[in-house]
Amino acid sequence: MNKPLLSFINIFLFLLLFHGAGLSSEVKREVLKFSSDTAQIKKSDGILHLSGEVKISYGQYVIRSDLLMAKTNGIDSPKVKIIEANKNIYFTNNKDISAKGDKLFMDVDKNFVSIEGNVEFSQGKSIIRAEKINVDLATETVDFEGIKDSYLKK
Repeated sequence: MNKPLLSFINIFLFLLLFHGAGLSSEVKREVLKFSSDTAQIKKSDGILHLSGEVKISYGQYVIRSDLLMAKTNGIDSPKVKIIEANKNIYFTNNKDISAKGDKLFMDVDKNFVSIEGNVEFSQGKSIIRAEKINVDLATETVDFEGIKDSYLKK
């Protein structure tokens, strides 16, 4: 076989691994599923770029955005390590918590999410608006920075 064809087959198999089966987390055995209008994989760096109506599901969590980048542990590992998203961020635990903002950073291994820029955090009927929130997903602890125009309701 010629080299361009082998390269195409490798990229195709990589895409199938990412898109068809999702990405597995060895720690929690969760599957990361995604959809978007476009996708670009930079295999040499282990980076997946998604754009246009991006939606990622990881366990109980959902992230929606216009642009998203997922970094794996390397060329030979489909396990996602870092997720960064921009523009029209929406994050939810599919229970009672959701947040909107401008930028999102998620460390999958550390179960940590940070959202910044015009953040609106909702739980039940309560809304907290802030410049930045940090969420420990393991303990569901949320830290707020720059709170403004917020209210708590039962």
